[in-house]
Amino acid sequence: TQPQLDLMPGEVDKLLHYVERGGNLLWLLDAGPLHGLERLADKLNLVLPPGIVIDPAAAEMNAPATWSLGTSYPPHAITNGFNLITAFQSARPLEWDEAPEWQHHVLVEAAARGWVSPQTKGLDASGLNSNGRPLKFDKQHDTKGPVAIALAMQRNINDTEQRLVVVGNGAFLANSFAGNGGNVDLGVNMINWLTGEEHLITLQPRAAKDSNLVLNKTQLTVISVGFLIALPLLLALVGGVIWWKRRRA
Repeated sequence: TQPQLDLMPGEVDKLLHYVERGGNLLWLLDAGPLHGLERLADKLNLVLPPGIVIDPAAAEMNAPATWSLGTSYPPHAITNGFNLITAFQSARPLEWDEAPEWQHHVLVEAAARGWVSPQTKGLDASGLNSNGRPLKFDKQHDTKGPVAIALAMQRNINDTEQRLVVVGNGAFLANSFAGNGGNVDLGVNMINWLTGEEHLITLQPRAAKDSNLVLNKTQLTVISVGFLIALPLLLALVGGVIWWKRRRA
C-alpha cells in the first residue's frame, strides 16, 4: 500500500530487486506523493498524473462526491463474469507508456461521465470545492473520463510469467471500505490471479445482512395498543361468545 513516509533508498532497492527477479506484486496507490516509489513507477512504465477521479454517478447514488464507482470491467481473467459495482475513495488515474516488455490490461474503468481533477485538497464529501461551489468539469484544467483506476500487468521473465496488479486507491480493501459493493470480490480475484489460482476466481457468496426495522412514534403506539389492549379484548370477546353458546346449548 501507499507509504506515509519517505522510504529509505535501501528499502526501495530491495523492492526493485524483488520485481526485477520476477516477483508478483499488488500495489495499492493513493493520490499524492509516492514517497520514494517513483523508481518503481518508472520501472513499470507507469505514468501517474496528479489529481483524483470525480464521478457524478457516485453522487447520484448518495455516495460522497469524491468517490468513484467501478462499473466497467474490460475482459480479463480477474474480471471474467464480474458485474458488481466497486467503490473507490479519492482514486487516482492510472496511465502507462507502451513497452514491449510489459503487457498492460485495464481491469476497472470509472467516471464515464466524470473527469480527473488536478485538485486533490479542499474537496469535501458533499461535492463542494475549496470555494464552497459545486464540483463541475473545467475544460482548462480537468481531463474527461472514462478513467482507468485498476491495471493488471504481466511479462515473461526467466521462463516464468510475472504478474502485477496496480490499483489507484490504497483503501478500497480496508475494513471501512471492503463492504462496499464488490470490493472484496474484486480483491480476492486479484489475489487469486497473482498467485496463479485462476480456477478460484468467482463471485464470492454474499453474506446476509442484518435488517433493522425502524418505526416512528405513531407506528409504535398502534402496535402497542393492538397487542396490549385490542388483541386481549378480542380474545376475551371470542371466548365469551363461545361460552355463551355452549351454556345455551
